[in-house]
Amino acid sequence: MLLASTWTAEGTAAITSYTDNNADSAKVFFNAIDYRLQKRYIPQGRTIDQHAKGKNLTIEGTTGLLKVRGGISEIAQGGFAISKEVSSFNTYRLSFWGGMANGYQMGAIEMAHLFNLTDYLRGYQPGHRMYLYTVAGLGGYLNKKDNTSKHAAAAIFGGLQMRYHLGSHWDWTIEPKVYVATDGMDGINCPKKYDLGYGITTGLSYRLTRLPIQAKSENAGDNLFIEAGVGLQGDYANRTRKGVGMVGVLGPAASLSIGKWFMPIGFRLTGFGAMHHTLDPQNLKRKEAQGGVRMEGMLNLNTLFKPSVDDPKMEINISGGYELGLLLHKSEVYSKSVRIFHGPTAALQLLYFINSQIGIFAEGRYSRNEYSQPYKNGSSYDYRLQNLSGMLGIQYRRRKEVYNRNNRFFKPYNYVYANIGGNLPMRRIPFNLSDLLKATGGEFAIGAGRQISTHSGFRASLEIGRWKDPKYKMTPFSISADYLLNLTNMIGGYNENRWFGLNAFAGIVYTHHNKLDKNYFGLEGGLQQEFHLKGPWSLTLEEGFRMYHGRITPSIKVFTSEQFSILATGTAGVKYRF
Repeated sequence: MLLASTWTAEGTAAITSYTDNNADSAKVFFNAIDYRLQKRYIPQGRTIDQHAKGKNLTIEGTTGLLKVRGGISEIAQGGFAISKEVSSFNTYRLSFWGGMANGYQMGAIEMAHLFNLTDYLRGYQPGHRMYLYTVAGLGGYLNKKDNTSKHAAAAIFGGLQMRYHLGSHWDWTIEPKVYVATDGMDGINCPKKYDLGYGITTGLSYRLTRLPIQAKSENAGDNLFIEAGVGLQGDYANRTRKGVGMVGVLGPAASLSIGKWFMPIGFRLTGFGAMHHTLDPQNLKRKEAQGGVRMEGMLNLNTLFKPSVDDPKMEINISGGYELGLLLHKSEVYSKSVRIFHGPTAALQLLYFINSQIGIFAEGRYSRNEYSQPYKNGSSYDYRLQNLSGMLGIQYRRRKEVYNRNNRFFKPYNYVYANIGGNLPMRRIPFNLSDLLKATGGEFAIGAGRQISTHSGFRASLEIGRWKDPKYKMTPFSISADYLLNLTNMIGGYNENRWFGLNAFAGIVYTHHNKLDKNYFGLEGGLQQEFHLKGPWSLTLEEGFRMYHGRITPSIKVFTSEQFSILATGTAGVKYRF
């Protein structure tokens, strides 16, 4: 029954009633009060216990870049921060950082408010990993450029922070920001009396109060990996590319890496070497060799965008980091042929696992390497290599699946071995096979060792060598002692049926030089590949370097003012376990 009212001609209201057969389908309008009372208008965030262990504090280390418009170049910055969650959506942070760029130095203190936008819009979801925060705050900055006086500035800033929970305590953050500052933030007085800037930082943070999130890596061994790759590399700087050609610049490249994933981020340490073609200052085509190390951060796109994924079959990984190494080239006008290079690098990797632990990958890389080159006429110039490379390789990874952490089947054992091979005192670049053979000496060693655990072993050896030098030949006698780390067992766990093993070794060496009647002490390190045969026998290959203090041969190249000599070694051998 519904009531209706109408107005009569005399202005009085008449009330009538009627029955609506469609009453059940009447439209129900939005009721904002009921919506708010149902706690859906502002979803409920994560409950913050102010008395919880750790007091909801977070400690963070950051690095990044800051650019002040119209002033100096990008400032490389690094610092730390302490933050505290005070409610479901609100966090306060106190930051300290410093930076520098081309003679410019800056120190800063900042106070910021972070608002949890993700939980505010959709509510807290236990186990969720990716969050978006708004950032707003105030900062004070003190800077100095070269020998000028110090400048102080204040700024307001705002931005966004992407936070990814790696586990119950660790987070990874990326934070772009813009700044509006008083004049002097760039160390230069500006007629406009204000400065504008923008920047981005990234960091790792440790949360003292635990979150209910399970880490992708449940212990230190999960997602450890080693990988090896071979491919092509070329310097595509304008002058080299135009003078040698797009294909002519290419040469062989190889790399060996060890790393660890925390999903979706990881870290990788790589040793690499390459040889490509270039033009010298006289426009002659030359070969140029590079070797060094790179340290990278890695990002797994699979688990970044879909955190529920464990051990994807095919991965897309991006990486970025820094390279440091030696560049070897020659020209009649160079005063030094060995130069130190450094610079940033970035790569894209496609990785496909053919079984639970072994994957094959293709990787493209760009590296910008800078170095200074002195000339015989006394001048010196700065150069930049624009290296592009493509690699194919194999990766061995300890996946999250089944792992026998106690390695209860392993039993310590002793072994004896004999190695034979060659050595190369580092004098100049042997760019062709005939030069390499002329400069290569020989060595023979016998030794004994003990594998005390699945990961660790020790050995000692006696060695007689033959070093080649243009002036005379030498037959030095050496005694060495090494520690060996079994990388295969460390990553994949002990497996008595595994036919291949990879060891890294490092140790000390004493060498008596018969020709000069001198004694030298040095350090050595390298890699050993072991191929298990039937029973207790194995075949081994070793590649390594020795570094001595002093000039061990008359024509050897010495490095630094302390005069360190470097000897490259490579051997093959046989090993018997008992």
